[in-house]
Parts: sequence; structure tokens; C-alpha cells
Amino acid sequence: MSTIEVKNLSYSYAGENKEILKNISFSLETGEFLSIIGPSGCGKTTLALTLNRIIPNSLSGNINGKILLEGKDISELSTAEISQKVQILFQSPDSQLFALNVEDELAFGLENLNIPWQDIHKRVSEVLKKLNIEDLRNRSIEELSSGQKQKVALASVLIMNPRVLILDEPTANLDPVAVVDFLNILKKIKHEKNMSIILIEHNLDFVSDFSDRVLLMDNGRIIKSSKSKEMFKSKEFLKIMNPPSNERYLISEIEKKETKDNRKTILQIEHLSFSYPNKVHALKDFSLSIKKGEFLGIVGLNGSGKSTLALSLIGLLKAKGSIKLRDIEIIKKDIYERTKNIGYVFQNPNYQLFEDNVYNEIAFGLKNLKLKENEIKTRTNNALDIINLKKYSNEDPHSLSVGQKRRVTIASIVSMLPEIIIVDEPDTGLDYRSAEKLMDYLKLLNKKGHTIILISHNLEIINKYCNKVIYLEKGEIKDIKNFFKFKKKFVL
Repeated sequence: MSTIEVKNLSYSYAGENKEILKNISFSLETGEFLSIIGPSGCGKTTLALTLNRIIPNSLSGNINGKILLEGKDISELSTAEISQKVQILFQSPDSQLFALNVEDELAFGLENLNIPWQDIHKRVSEVLKKLNIEDLRNRSIEELSSGQKQKVALASVLIMNPRVLILDEPTANLDPVAVVDFLNILKKIKHEKNMSIILIEHNLDFVSDFSDRVLLMDNGRIIKSSKSKEMFKSKEFLKIMNPPSNERYLISEIEKKETKDNRKTILQIEHLSFSYPNKVHALKDFSLSIKKGEFLGIVGLNGSGKSTLALSLIGLLKAKGSIKLRDIEIIKKDIYERTKNIGYVFQNPNYQLFEDNVYNEIAFGLKNLKLKENEIKTRTNNALDIINLKKYSNEDPHSLSVGQKRRVTIASIVSMLPEIIIVDEPDTGLDYRSAEKLMDYLKLLNKKGHTIILISHNLEIINKYCNKVIYLEKGEIKDIKNFFKFKKKFVL
């Protein structure tokens, strides 16, 4: 029996003639694990949002075709009826977390169903244990790392026991060990419950290991439907996705990254410390010398202090200690002064988007540099070419997919050509082709003398592009060999 049937579905946003979804038809069988793959911006997330009626109930537009949920037309079901059967985990956990602490977040949906508190307490405890996040129960949502937020968001949808679970890029903010834990959870769900799962994912290893069937999308259409082994050998897949080689990164190569460098120090960090209000010590007496022109990779598990370090460098967090840029102390300088020389691309693109179209978004920082109009135009158009979004230059950046938003925010920073460029999880939401093009551009900037600091869970990217790698653990630099004590878990 089909849990979901989609028949001739088409959709375009309100006031636009361009169809985002074009004559989509497929079925999801009971207990099936279905993956949807395709380039960034091809319509995957839009399709997911139609399956729980966020489109068109919350995001209006022109929708045609039918979606049947357990044989009933979804347009005739109430929001409450749909939410008890279909749950979605969004790409960005911030978009679905709103309570003050973790326990309240998990209990919220069950409270709306008038479930007795003793049963709610039991289910909260069970889901926390299943995800191995029992220590987060009383934590403030605001103080969690991106990876921890993702786990809490997953718990909030699993606790509802849905018939259909939709996962939109669920591993994007997780470290390698957490990814494996997440996969093990999915295995349990798949075998223990009569639940159908739809996975939207760029991690092809993930897709290959778990999928009963794979849908390939491009330009709003379903191009091919098949089992993963057949899909990954097909000419359609190879043409559209341009996948990486099957060679795994070599851990020994990362361990042997060159650490001796005779170039001048551009950024000297000494005895940097920062604690959050809940007394979590995110940085502990952190010291590091970064050379001019270095391509530095920073790795570590979720909550290890990587993003806290970046936010401290640009002044968004007021850490104690010393930060010297070219021997000039900047620890007391404000954000505006620091970001003239240190550009930071946030992990969540929504934090950096505020203009009315993509062109203006990229041009904004260049105007603040008081460049000539011709220079602004040249740099902006070059950036649009590099991120492959020139055709979207007049679009509202907030209407783009997460992957496209990611490219816009990166382009808006790198077009300003700061001396130091910090990129937090550069490939989040990007397909392989887009990620490779972006990283090659960062490599080109690095060759021209820019210092690049890369925070990433993607060890293949770290291995390919970085000439030095440090490992953070609980706010301190540790021997990178400690990171690879989990190496068997890294290979899926």
C-alpha cells in the first residue's frame, strides 16, 4: 500500500510564472526508504514542503495536481491531521526550534495532543536516550552548537511517532561520529516501526547505504527513479551530479599535514578564553599562530568550540585574551573594524541575508568599502559567475534554497577580498559540483595570498585543500590523532 501518492504535481511561487516543480509523479510505499537527490536548487526542498502542506498553506503559490496521504487527498485534511502523520526535519534546525530549553521543545508537540504529562516525560526520556543527548535535557536552545540543535530538532519530530518522516539534509551540521550515530538511529527506526522515510541528501554514501529507491531531480522534474546501484551508474546521474571519485580520504594524509611554515604570522591568538552564561567553557586558554597565506583546516566534534573561535575572532563574542592582526592588538576593536580584514561566512546563511535581491546582497559589502561603481559591478558579476547564480541576480535571496543561499553569503564575503576569510562548513547544502567550484575559488584566493580558515566536518575537503589542520576538543587544541580514534566510524 502507498503511504503517499503524488500525481502530476506542479508548483510556482505567488506572482511568478516560473514553475519550481513540473509535473511530478511518484509514490512512497509503506516502510520504504526513499531518497531524493539532485543539484542545489532543483526543487527537492520545495517538493518536501508540499508533502506536509506548508506549501501552499504557509507559502502561497499556484499548485496543481494531487497528493494522497494514505489514500486521502491531503488538501482535505486539517493541519493537525497532517502533522500527526507527516513530520519534517528541516535543513536549518533554527527554523523549527523555538522553546527556551530542550525538554520544553520536545514536549511541545505532545502537549498540543493533550497527552498526559507522565507519558510525555517518558517519551522525552526515551528519545533523548535514543539520540544519546540526555545531557542536553535542561540546556538552553540558544547555547547549543549547530550540530546539537540538529539532534534536538530530530528528537522533536521523532517523538511524534509519524507515519512519514522527511529528512532534509539531516547530516549537514553533524560531525562524522554523530553522522554514524544518526545512521544507526535510522536503522532502528526502519526496522522497529512501520514508518516511511524520505531523505533529501547530498551525501551519496548515506543515500547508497540506506535507500530502497532513489529519485533524481533536476530543474523541477524527476529525471530518473531506480535502486541506488543502478542510479549511480546511470548516464543521467553522471551528467547531472558529476560525483566525486570513490576513493576515500586517507587519514594518514591529514595526520601528516605540513605544520612548519616560515611565512610571517598574520594572526596571533594567545590565551583566548570564552564561557557561555551556562558556564560551558567553549574556549580554554586557546593559543594559535596563523601564517599569512595559510589554508588552515579546523576539525572537531559538535560543540568543540570551532564556531565559538570564529565568532570571537570577528568580535561577535567577547572572549578574553589577546588577538593580534599583523602585530596590532584587536581584542578591544569592534566588529566593524575587525571585519574589514577578517571575513566570516556563517554556518547558517539566514544570519547574513538582508537585501532585496541577490545582486544587491553581494554588492552591499563592496559599497561599504567605497569602491568605484565599475569595480563593484565587475566583482559582483564575477562572484555571480563563480557561484553559478547569475540567472538569479534579481531574485530575493530568502526565496532561494539553502544551498543557493549558502553560495550567496560566501560570494558576498569573498568578493570583498579580506586578508583572512573564515568559512564555517562551506559545503552545507551544496551538491558536489557546486562545492568543488566554491573550494577551487577559495584555493585560487589562497594562491593570491589570502589566508583561509576552513571549519568543516568534511574530511575529504580538509584533506584536499588545507595545508595545516588542527583538532579542537572542548575548547582546546589536542593531538589530531585523538580525532582519528573514531576513524573506523568515519567510513560509512
